[in-house]
Amino acid sequence: MKILVVSAHPDDVEIACSGTLKKFQQQGADIISVITVQPSVEDRTGRNRLVVESELNTSYQQSGFDLRVLDTALHANGRPNLVRNNVTMAELNQLLEPCDIAIIPNPEDSHQDHVNTYHLAWPLVKKLASQVWITHQWPYCHYYSTLPNLFVDIHDQWEFKRTLLKCYGSYLGDGDIEHIRVTNQYWAQRNQQSLAEAFTVVNNCF
Repeated sequence: MKILVVSAHPDDVEIACSGTLKKFQQQGADIISVITVQPSVEDRTGRNRLVVESELNTSYQQSGFDLRVLDTALHANGRPNLVRNNVTMAELNQLLEPCDIAIIPNPEDSHQDHVNTYHLAWPLVKKLASQVWITHQWPYCHYYSTLPNLFVDIHDQWEFKRTLLKCYGSYLGDGDIEHIRVTNQYWAQRNQQSLAEAFTVVNNCF
């Protein structure tokens, strides 16, 4: 089995679906993670390109996922400029592969990079994947109008997920990780689980 996940930023995969990916990995699946916004100049104090690169590499060294990063266009100030056009889509397509399941961001996310990543990835992955799963990621999921239709139990994978989240110490503190855990706990109530990640599954992509 091959799982392809396309996300906007370093830490999006870890927040949204790293427990699910670990579960698939434990079952023998290959995990390919494509990030559309490369580490670059940052606005947040104590966070810069080198810090983000270091955190990203540390996380993927621990997960063993196959990391691929789009060579994102940059503004003159060094900030990323992820645009939705044919050039970006063609460059993204070079990083993708046919897969059993593709996981992509939710178009209801309030972050522009997440929305652009969804619109860039969707036309590509629906031709490559047998199923497409759309994430319900903290903190954006609190404002979605649609509900998930799949809840993956990650009780046994939570410590792994927490370890990856802690790799991003310049962005995620203990309070943020607790909010993520509580969100996973909330989704788990749907199936009488203890911790779960949530998705909307889109079938019949072809």
